[in-house]
Amino acid sequence: MFLNRLILGLSTGAFYSLAALGIVMIYKITNVMNFAFGNMAMFMAYVAYTFLTIELGPVIALLLVLPLAALFGFIVERYTLRPVRHLSHSSMLIITLGILMILEGLSTQIWGTQYKGFPELITGRPFIIRGFSTLLVIRRQDLLVFVILGVVSMLIALLMKYTKIGIAIKAVSEDERTSQLMGINPGKVFSWSWMMGTMLGTTVAILGAPKTYISPTMMLFYQIQGFTAAVLGGFDSFAGALVGGLALGVVENLIGGYISNELKTTFSLILIIIVLLIKPQGLFGSREIRRV
Repeated sequence: MFLNRLILGLSTGAFYSLAALGIVMIYKITNVMNFAFGNMAMFMAYVAYTFLTIELGPVIALLLVLPLAALFGFIVERYTLRPVRHLSHSSMLIITLGILMILEGLSTQIWGTQYKGFPELITGRPFIIRGFSTLLVIRRQDLLVFVILGVVSMLIALLMKYTKIGIAIKAVSEDERTSQLMGINPGKVFSWSWMMGTMLGTTVAILGAPKTYISPTMMLFYQIQGFTAAVLGGFDSFAGALVGGLALGVVENLIGGYISNELKTTFSLILIIIVLLIKPQGLFGSREIRRV
């Protein structure tokens, strides 16, 4: 029973980790909290659903929609946020909120309000592992989520350590003005961060669509839990986003299984408050040092 709860918690947490990685990818580099993160992913999930209606499989739909998601992220950053970046930080937050509402209304006008079904990317009988006193059931789609999370985490680690883009990302995230003096174009780095963050959000939306169905509010829960996981792990840490999401998923499922399913979200939020009171920067976040 415990192991099943643990596996289920890790499966749920993998979604939270992917969402948190997308949120942190944008915030760490641009210092902008993207409140439209979930709705941008939702809109691209509708585009993937449109590909399904023309007899394309779910895997092909995902592969086709990811470049479109990157282009969408680029357009949003380049033509709505960058023009006001040096004017007002609050203006950028308001713009993301405006994009959130625009995309929700636009998706309703184009595809309607009825829920749309989306098949799992991988199907088949679940893997069953028999132990001495327990029976583990692992769905193939859950394994796929773990694999994608592992691949994404590895790619981010390699990107940040061994590529020029990764070096530029670290430089801009630490000091935008100094990095510009060193010959780095912050605008290109901002665009890359939004492109990658939007692709991650779209991946979460399509992986979660078989459970949540495609609707204008399908990503609301995942966005909230992604923010929560990022707060828990640290908003400036990719490792924190990864660990924070997995930990949040495990805590939720253990509380739901042994205490109360209705109180699992409440206990998770209490945990976040406790962590923030003890360590405001999160478990893996770096403490900000300011000269006074």
